[in-house]
Amino acid sequence: MNSVVLMILAAAVLVSLVFVVVLIQAKLRSLQPTGAGALYELRPALLTPAERSFAGALDASLPEGVIWFAKVRLADIFKPIRGVSRSAAAIAQNRIQQKHVDFLLVRSADMKPLAGIELDDSSHQEHRRQDRDAFVDRLFQASGLPLLRIPAAATYSPAELKTRLLIIISAEPN
Repeated sequence: MNSVVLMILAAAVLVSLVFVVVLIQAKLRSLQPTGAGALYELRPALLTPAERSFAGALDASLPEGVIWFAKVRLADIFKPIRGVSRSAAAIAQNRIQQKHVDFLLVRSADMKPLAGIELDDSSHQEHRRQDRDAFVDRLFQASGLPLLRIPAAATYSPAELKTRLLIIISAEPN
């Protein structure tokens, strides 16, 4: 009799465990996205209000033949130099993979990068952000591509911006 009770008890425990596993799997499946975009939603705008304000001044300031792109990944502008080991190239690529510049000025005729622009808001005072900014500054300087840092503001002077842009673009070798 003892063995029959133990077998019934073991079967009940086994059925209970199977039931719990099935419930857990069902719960996990319900948490999984059901479509490609189930975990994402559309942002209200590509640019922040500060970036949109600057973009308006930038549009009014650009010399003919120059256009801008926003939020361009550094990995789309720069690449690791040739001749380094694969691991060094991978490390270099990873450092720029998820960073971007706020605006990139390019020559419209051939899409050649002419200069980067960073809007510096209060977040640029944070220690981690300062380290990132120093890295980006060195990257642009080492490549010979000018980087213009503009303090974020409520409004921008198109005339002043145009003067600054002409200086850095005309200094860029063709």
